[in-house]
Amino acid sequence: MFRRRPNTLPSDPVFEPKLDKLGFFVNEHDQIRMIRNPEAKYTFKVNNNERVNYVYRQACNTAISKIVRDRLTALGLETVRIPLGAGPDEKHIPILVSKDIASKDRVIVLFGERHQEPGIFSWRVVGEEGINIGSAVELASAAMFGPTPTPAHSAPGIIVANPCQLLWYRGGGRAVSSNEWLHLPRDSAVSEPFKIDDVKNRVPGNGDYEEHVQYVFEEVLPQLVRKEAKIDVMGLEYPGSTVVEYLANHWDAWSTRVTGIALIAPQHKVQDLEANGVSEEFLDFLSKRARAYFVSPEKLETAITGREMFGCNCYASGESLYQENAILRSWRSILDWFNRLYADPEFEEVPFAGVDGDEGGGELQITW
Repeated sequence: MFRRRPNTLPSDPVFEPKLDKLGFFVNEHDQIRMIRNPEAKYTFKVNNNERVNYVYRQACNTAISKIVRDRLTALGLETVRIPLGAGPDEKHIPILVSKDIASKDRVIVLFGERHQEPGIFSWRVVGEEGINIGSAVELASAAMFGPTPTPAHSAPGIIVANPCQLLWYRGGGRAVSSNEWLHLPRDSAVSEPFKIDDVKNRVPGNGDYEEHVQYVFEEVLPQLVRKEAKIDVMGLEYPGSTVVEYLANHWDAWSTRVTGIALIAPQHKVQDLEANGVSEEFLDFLSKRARAYFVSPEKLETAITGREMFGCNCYASGESLYQENAILRSWRSILDWFNRLYADPEFEEVPFAGVDGDEGGGELQITW
């Protein structure tokens, strides 16, 4: 058998994670375009070598993530390391928190998708429509500086959780996603990715997205947020459903604080909650003060089937194709709904007659 000596193997590609170094710029419409051809967008294949293409894409994503993070910082969010108290050189995961979170009487907690870096909703939309549109920048700006429920109410604080970057990259001294882990620098372009060590590459209390959700509720909120502050939860896919499952098991501790829960493409089943002995009080809350949004060909806010499975009213998100875009089309409606819940503690969602096979049938457009 023949083998090549290590020093003869092709070098691993390296790209500086800056847009201009990668050949891109941000145009006047906040869209990312190629410097050499201002009408051209990002394309995945830049080389016949797949390793080059993936490393190049990761460098682009890293550059864009920094832009989003800088914009969120400019809005008044700051990076907090968890476990709380961890130093910059210790294993930690970054989350984004309003600088004045300790003074807020209301907080919105955002749990994004497992495979999207904090602050990023859709890479597709970031590239096609604009950085602010495809990220949490517009949402955060609207929540923090937009209309409040009543003139007497102040704007909410925001916590952007991080169920994505849960692996500790010792070589870079930072947390990375499972996808970025595959594209970290290697000894050569044909070397295998690093093996994950469950001790060295995991962060205590945040080994997976379920532990991360638990940590946010049991450590971050109690230590950073006033104990009287009300909590709104916006949760996407599996992390959102993990929030539901966590609250179902700890409802006594949170029943007076959680105002509403908005889910995007949830993955839980209310039948499983019932089988695990969830309290009737939580099921009642889920029914009346929670809602879920899904990819659907129907117009935004149109009632759709799903209540029987998820335990709450279900709506079309306004997105008909891609799940990661659902939050982008529906967050304005969610913020309006949160404002109504906060302003009116007695407000309740009304179960939709006919949506899950009851009498009545047909579509129902919900507005207020």
